[in-house]
Amino acid sequence: MIPLIILAAALSAVPNYDVDKMCKSAPSIGDQSNPTAACAGDEKAAKERLVKAWPTYPASARQECTSNLQFDIGKSYVELETCFQMQDWKKHIEDIGGTHVPGAHGPQLR
Repeated sequence: MIPLIILAAALSAVPNYDVDKMCKSAPSIGDQSNPTAACAGDEKAAKERLVKAWPTYPASARQECTSNLQFDIGKSYVELETCFQMQDWKKHIEDIGGTHVPGAHGPQLR
């Protein structure tokens, strides 16, 4: 019973990730002179959006998305946010036009 209580408490809030560790290994992309700062800014913005939207995510999605993320360099709020977006897309596939791919061969999604 206690493990379930701990799991419920853990899923009730946005997790805390060590983005500094992850961002230190961020490669330079394009003209960014400071990729670590750019990464940290992206992570901060994603966390702020997640904090606002967290109560709207079903517990099953929170559990799936938080348990599936683990990169060698650390966990990412941007990746967590992307997971929630994909969860939503799966529920509303008809809204994203993903049921038919013009010119595609093989079975379609419907």
